[in-house]
Amino acid sequence: MAVNYVARTPARAVTGAIALAMGVAALTALTGITVAFQGSVVGTLLGDAVSVQVRGADLVAAGVMTVIGLGCLLDILYLDLREQGARYASLQASGWRDTTLTRLIVGQAALIGTLGAILGAGLGLAAVAVLTPLTAQVVLVGALIAGAGIGLTCLLAVLPARRLRTLPTAQLLAQE
Repeated sequence: MAVNYVARTPARAVTGAIALAMGVAALTALTGITVAFQGSVVGTLLGDAVSVQVRGADLVAAGVMTVIGLGCLLDILYLDLREQGARYASLQASGWRDTTLTRLIVGQAALIGTLGAILGAGLGLAAVAVLTPLTAQVVLVGALIAGAGIGLTCLLAVLPARRLRTLPTAQLLAQE
């Protein structure tokens, strides 16, 4: 059902995935460069003309981008809950437990978050691969960042799921 609910608004789901992907890509690329080159790339692309240094401010900016992406996903889940309130209310009225509905919302978040995190990690690793051959350590860093993005997405999905308890079930069903 989570796939079905995500498929109802594909543009919204893709937008959320892209928002998360941008942050994950930035974090993956910067962390990958830090791991591969101990924070400094000099002379690996076009000789000595290229110099890339990863500073703390860059990592903070990438972290902020990731937080904004997670916020976008959270907003999408709240918006879905508001727009699909009657459907959730009918599921509640038919006997679905709050935990089952919570799993539905977390499942939606997991789908969108997985798409965004994998896309972002892939883009970040591709950026690092332009500068140097990928090592197992850099790929592991990308996988860990993607996993953290998925985990945080699922964890944050619990916030809109808790709002299910406050849905005016009778009122929503009467409007339907």
